[in-house]
Amino acid sequence: MGHTNQRLAQLIGSRICHDLISPIGAIGNGLELIQMQAELADTPELALIAQSLHHASARIRFYRIAFGLASDIQQVGAGEITSILTDIARDGRVAHVWQAGGSCTRSELQLVFLGLMCLETALPLGGSVTVTVQDGRWHLRGTGQRIRWDDRLWHGADEDGEIGADRVQFALLHDALPRLGRTLTTEAGETSVRISF
Repeated sequence: MGHTNQRLAQLIGSRICHDLISPIGAIGNGLELIQMQAELADTPELALIAQSLHHASARIRFYRIAFGLASDIQQVGAGEITSILTDIARDGRVAHVWQAGGSCTRSELQLVFLGLMCLETALPLGGSVTVTVQDGRWHLRGTGQRIRWDDRLWHGADEDGEIGADRVQFALLHDALPRLGRTLTTEAGETSVRISF
């Protein structure tokens, strides 16, 4: 069929996210109808369901870009990007600050989102990541109380050659960088880490 493994993986990611977003949206609509009943509106049970639903929806929107089919033509606006990052950080331990201006291609944003996922592993106690772009080069700077850094992951030299599901973002990032003509540089300290590509 002429499809590379990378393209097939992206198609699978897109398909899964596409098929899940509709039922999650339907659950959200049903929850809103239930909350319109005054006696149920403010119960802790419904608040927990609403929080979990919101988190699941935010994750799927994020994963759709990080793991889905990326295009150099399709643009993603700054409003959509900040909405996704705000929503995904609401229930997480890492806050995201988007200072990269306006829209960007979906391919570039995929790199950024994969980079964000990689940086989360370097911030075991949480923190924040600021995203900027200068002269066409993306810069992601993470700060936190403690940095956990594994050079093998960041430079694609995992000794055993196996990659776990918790580290798949590193493999995808290393695969995508040369396809877009990018090179990764890293810098890690005790409370901050910076990557750029």
